[in-house]
Amino acid sequence: MIESSCEIDTAAGKAVVPFRLRRSARNRYLRVSVRDTGEVILSVPASVSDAGALDFMRSQAEWLVRTLGRLPPRRRDIEEHLRAEPWLSLDGSRAHVMLDQSRLRTHWVADPKREEAIIRCVKDAQNSDDELAKALLEMARQFVPTRARQLAERHGLSIGSVRIRNQRTLWGSCTGDGNLSINWRIILLPPELHDHILLHELAHLTHMNHSRAFYAVLRRYDPDADRNDHRISKLSPIFMAMGR
Repeated sequence: MIESSCEIDTAAGKAVVPFRLRRSARNRYLRVSVRDTGEVILSVPASVSDAGALDFMRSQAEWLVRTLGRLPPRRRDIEEHLRAEPWLSLDGSRAHVMLDQSRLRTHWVADPKREEAIIRCVKDAQNSDDELAKALLEMARQFVPTRARQLAERHGLSIGSVRIRNQRTLWGSCTGDGNLSINWRIILLPPELHDHILLHELAHLTHMNHSRAFYAVLRRYDPDADRNDHRISKLSPIFMAMGR
C-alpha cells in the first residue's frame, strides 16, 4: 500500500488526512474505511487514476471527520506527553519540565517560584513510564495538599487531610469530614483545570451532592466552572490512561 495524504474541506475548515492507498484489480468500487487505530484506507480499482481517487476522498470529507471524531483518543504515555507539553501545574502556576537521565535512580527537583521542574529518570529503564508515574505521584503529594489548603483558606473553608491517590476514573472526592482524595494526574492539567478540580471538591464541603445549589457554590468559587468542567470531560479519557 502507498502512504499519502489529502487536503479536505470540512465545516471547521481545511484539514490534511493521512491515508494508505490500496489499489487492486479486485476492487470493484472506490471505498474509504477507517480502522480502530485511526488509520484511513482508500481502496480503489486499478483503472482509477490518482486524481480520481483523491477526488473521491474529498467527497467523503464530512463522513471522515465524523468517523475519526468518534474514535477513542489515542493513548499517550507520560514521557511522550511531557515532551509535547513540557510543564506541570505546581503551586497554582505552570512549571516548565525538563526530562533528563540518571544512572542511579529516578528523582526530581522542583521550584515553583522559578517555574521549573527537573525529572531525572533511570537511563534505558524498561519501565520508564512507571518510573515517571512514581516521580509525578511524589510531586503531587508535595504540592497538591498545599494548593488545596491555599484555595480553602481563600474561600474561608477548613479541610481535613488531603490524600493523593491513583484513581482509575475519579479526579477527586470529598468526605463528610472534609477529607479530600485527589488523583495525582491533576498536576498534568493546566493550572485553571487543576484548581477547578480542587474547588469542585471544596464546594462539596457545603453540598455533598451535585445539585443546583452545589453548582451555584462552585461557580462562585470558579466563575469559569462550566467551561472548565467541559474541558475536563474531554481531557479525562486521555489523562486517565496515562501511567496505567
